[in-house]
Amino acid sequence: MEFSNLMWTVPFLGIIFSMSFIPLLFSKFWHKYGGLIPAFWGIIYIFSIAYVFGINEIFNAIFEPIFDHYIPFIILISSLYIVSGGIFIDFPRGEGAFFNTCFLFFGSLISGLIGTTGSATLLIRPLLRSNTNRQYKTHLVFFFIFLIANIGGISTPLGDPPLFIGFLEGVDFFWFIKNLYGYQLITTILLCLLFFVIDFYLLKRENYSKINKNNKEEHVIFRGKRNFLLIIGILTTVVLCNFDGSFILLGESFSYSPLLRNVILLSIAVVSMRITPHTIRERNSFSFEPIKEIVNLFACIFITVTPIISMLHQGTDGSLKFIFDWIAPNNTIIAARCFWASGLLSSILDNAPTFLIFFHMLSGNAVELMTVKADLLAAISISTVFMGAITYIGNAPNLMVKSIAGNYGVKVPSFIGYMVWSIGILIPVFFIISHFL
Repeated sequence: MEFSNLMWTVPFLGIIFSMSFIPLLFSKFWHKYGGLIPAFWGIIYIFSIAYVFGINEIFNAIFEPIFDHYIPFIILISSLYIVSGGIFIDFPRGEGAFFNTCFLFFGSLISGLIGTTGSATLLIRPLLRSNTNRQYKTHLVFFFIFLIANIGGISTPLGDPPLFIGFLEGVDFFWFIKNLYGYQLITTILLCLLFFVIDFYLLKRENYSKINKNNKEEHVIFRGKRNFLLIIGILTTVVLCNFDGSFILLGESFSYSPLLRNVILLSIAVVSMRITPHTIRERNSFSFEPIKEIVNLFACIFITVTPIISMLHQGTDGSLKFIFDWIAPNNTIIAARCFWASGLLSSILDNAPTFLIFFHMLSGNAVELMTVKADLLAAISISTVFMGAITYIGNAPNLMVKSIAGNYGVKVPSFIGYMVWSIGILIPVFFIISHFL
């Protein structure tokens, strides 16, 4: 199937705009039937495929995005969510703005080692528990998403999928931390300073010093240590299960490595459920609701985003050629424009294929991009990782953190409400970064 008409973007954009405005205009309807809205747009997309390309193409329209991308994605984040839900970490309450700032700073460093999904699902609960008695907690969730669920993943290919794609394409494992640590450090420090000011101000407003801190442990509690080993097992599996080899089934070719990876990850999740005491998950307020929300939403997103990814792959020959014309006026590629184009697309699309498209558009040669075109590789690496923080769907951990925070009673705003914060805080910082590219 060849997608050449921009009308094919309507179902995907329909999901985005529905998430943005229906909760604001029809909150009761969204609360009751919101889960069906993405399915509605998915059905429109499938019927459009049948009408334009024929009923026989419906299978292909669903099969490739679901089996090649969606299922591995869901299995990975579900296994990390289940395993991290078996780890209970608790800190003494009452440390205030300094503790919260340090937590976010060092948490972002951890993201580069165990990935943004792993660190987000592992650390969001202890942060919320350590601030249980706080009146204002929404900003904690926002900055957690900014720093730990996104920006912290820039240091290594383990941190975020786009960098792992670059690593598979031949970029040296340590190139990212050698060349991008300055951007990460500047961004992290700026956001941590801003967070400290906001958190300190809100602490004063709620007169936090008078909150009763009795009946609280004065030392760090760590339970479920065996699950931490399982997280390492998940990361090792993701890195090592990338080898050649395939088999044919029902006329379709399947690679061995994704199949083996999915089986191992599911096995790790089952082991975690078996070996973790039920009391630990109870203390974590663990439930499968956050995963259910992501499963329903991203199934429709992965299907309906296919035409947009296809148009981007077509480059200057496709319907989205205006994007590439803007990046390279007079056939001269401008790094800052690459930064904004790839980043803003990543904030609403899957950032891994977006990175891959721009990687090949810029050269496709890893050696060339690491040397004479290092500024371009830096631009698309930073943007696809950092700008996932702009929207809830920009990176899978964002939505998961939102759901977990909601289970802890934190009032987290809708799609648009979150973007008001993210755009107001992040875009000025990103403008600063773009001037150094």
